Parts: sequence; C-alpha cells; structure tokens
Amino acid sequence: MNQPVTGAQPARLHDRYPDLGRGPLPVAPYIDPAYWELEKAHVFKKTWLHVGRVEEIPTAGDYFVKDLAACDASIIVVRTRSGAVKAFHNVCSHRLNKVVYEPCGKVRKFFCKFHGWAYDLDGRLTGVPDEAAFEADFDKETHGLTPVSCDVWQGFVFINMDPAPALSLADFMAPMFGGLEGYPFHMFTACYGWSTVVNCNWKMVLDAFQETYHVGYVHGRSIADALEKTDTGSPHPIDGLCGDFHRRLSIAGNPKSVYGNPKAATTGASAAAEALAGSNRPIATAALRLAQGGTKLSFDEVRLPDGLNWTRHPNWAFDINCVFPEFYLSTRPNYFQAYNFRPISHDKTLFEARVYYPEMKTAGGRFYQEYMKVALRDVLLEDLSTLEHTQAAAATGAKDHMVLQDFEIMVRHGAVVVDRLIRAGLEADRARA
Repeated sequence: MNQPVTGAQPARLHDRYPDLGRGPLPVAPYIDPAYWELEKAHVFKKTWLHVGRVEEIPTAGDYFVKDLAACDASIIVVRTRSGAVKAFHNVCSHRLNKVVYEPCGKVRKFFCKFHGWAYDLDGRLTGVPDEAAFEADFDKETHGLTPVSCDVWQGFVFINMDPAPALSLADFMAPMFGGLEGYPFHMFTACYGWSTVVNCNWKMVLDAFQETYHVGYVHGRSIADALEKTDTGSPHPIDGLCGDFHRRLSIAGNPKSVYGNPKAATTGASAAAEALAGSNRPIATAALRLAQGGTKLSFDEVRLPDGLNWTRHPNWAFDINCVFPEFYLSTRPNYFQAYNFRPISHDKTLFEARVYYPEMKTAGGRFYQEYMKVALRDVLLEDLSTLEHTQAAAATGAKDHMVLQDFEIMVRHGAVVVDRLIRAGLEADRARA
C-alpha cells in the first residue's frame, strides 16, 4: 500500500498517482449526451452495480425491483427457496410485459398479469395457460426469465448486465476493499432513507461527496466544525487511496465536536474520555456509549476490521469508500451510510441515500437516532443545493474545463477511470468489427 499522508506533512496525493495526470478536466463528459451513451455501453452495462442489501429479501419469495436507466433494464432480485439470491430481467418471455409491477413484495411464483404465464423463484417457466395452442415443439424449458449476473459482497447485492463478467464480484472488490470484510454491516438494522431526482449529471453529483474542500462553505453552518482542520483552516483528509476502479478517503474528526467524535455519548459531552486508538478496539466503546447502552444488540465481541482507519489516526472519524461506478459507502465505528447516484440521463440523476444504525431499545437511543437522521437529512440538502446550478452553468459552455486542487484527486480519479473504460470498450468494438 502507498505510504499515507499524515499530520502536517506537505506530501501531495497527486505525487503518488502520476498516471492520473495533473491538468484540467474537460467539461464535455458532464454535459454531452453522446458521452452518456458511451458510459451506458462501456461502463454501466459491463460493471458490477450495487442494487440493495440481503436484509431486504430475508426469506424465500421476497423480492425487489430495480429500474436501471443506465442499463436500459428493469431487474428483479429475489430470494429463492434454496436461500440463494438471484436476479432476472423483468420481462415476460411471451409478449414482453413486465412480470412485476410493484417495487417489492413476496410471492410463491411470479405471474405475468397480461396472459398469466408463471415462473418459479429460479426463473423457470412453470405454467402456460392453454399451452396446447402453441406449436408442437414449444418447450417451457427454453422460455424462462432471462438471468442477470448476481452476487453478494458483505451483504450488499450486486448485479452485472454482462452474462460473463470480466471480473468476479470478489475480484472486483478485494484489491481496494478486502480490508473491510468483517465490518458488522448486518448488525446495523435500523435503516432510514431518502431519494430524489437531481437535474444534474451523475458524476457531478458524486463528485460533491468525494472531497472535503467544499465542507467549510456548503456546510459552514452545520457540520464544518466536526472535521479536523489544518493550520490553513481547511479540512484536509487524512489520506486517499486510488485503485484500478475504486477510491477511498479517510477523514479525521474534531474531538471537541459531538458530530466529529465517535466517542461522544448521548449526554452531549463535548470531548471524549479517550481517542479511538486503531481499528481493533472493540466497537462497544463507540456503539454502546452512543446511546448509553441502549442498543438491542451487544457489540462487545465485535472488532472493526483492519481496513478501517488504515493510518491509525487518533482522531479518525470515518472513511469514504467510492465503489465504482456510483456507489458511496461511508464506514464509521457506530453506523454506516450507503448512497447511490443512479444516472437517468446525461443531466438527470436518481440520488438514493440510506443510513444504518444499531437498533435501539431505550427512548434516549431512539431520540438520538431521530436527531442524527434529521441532521443528516439537512446536510444532504446542503450538498444537493449547489448541484443543479453547477450543471446549468456547465451546460452554458462558458468553460470547457475545470481545475482541481490536490485533495480533489478523487474527482480526477473517477473521471479518468470512466474515460479509460470507454476508450477500452471502443477499441474492443473496433477490433471485433
């Protein structure tokens, strides 16, 4: 692993990743409909995409549907009778009606509402009304639901539109996020969520969440004081990592802030009794104090994996994990956030945000979670407040490039990876022609 940027050291992230370049970024990929079509073909239809968690489909017959504009697809994700998680195109083999209209539910079988064709939970066609009226060689075995590549990482469900993905999900995730395996995602069962459509390119929306340069301005009256600042007054990240696809930022909190200090309890204490020293300290210290012992589950025996706080910074607060192309996972010692920036068109994005806490059993714990939920909602509204203005300004053509500072390297990395995959896809297409 590359050496981290620590303390007041003047090391620059761009020095560690020279292949990403240093020059201005072109604006065209954020506003060009033709580039969006290339993203659909060579990024979204070829990459593992996060669509949900296994807790959404706990028992056989539970399903949910994801409509993915970037893939020109509607996908059914279902728990089968064997306990497996499978995915299928939401298209009947008969006259192409959607098999499922509802966003989620529970079924014994899937029945098309148009002509009654029935499919079992493994996608096999099991029932055809008036089957004898079809040709003599009609074979139900060849007319099941069309499968979609599907796999699970740490309870997160991913699909891939490529029938034979170039990388398995494990190989896609491990190089950057193998160190996160073992984080107790499954124990944070109190989930709150929001969604909205933003008139903005998906990369422009994601970019606003993968740097801290904006915090002192966009969040100046809310959470700006929660982050540790340098002598210049800027909230620089502790460190940043860039891989073949994914990227990570590690963020330090202000130990005098309840927001920035993972050790602060619901008493409103302004400082912690001790700093979070390394990633192997039991999570109980952070999670249980958060609600004064009010959690329904005990985390006494659970340890945070080594992949969190990889620099062992004493004031570490959380890590930002950007799972390519559009999944944002913020891991903390006592809760986590999961955001998707799902593109609808070149200038429209469905933003889906979820936050997961341990379930509480006391009024104090429930009050704390409600307070934190509302506070996060307001911070998200601040993040979204600039984006449609930014997209409108970019679309004027007044500027054909944007300039970045060192700690916006994640913005650069995302743009470079997307462009690399498009170029590789176009080259492959030419080779096949």
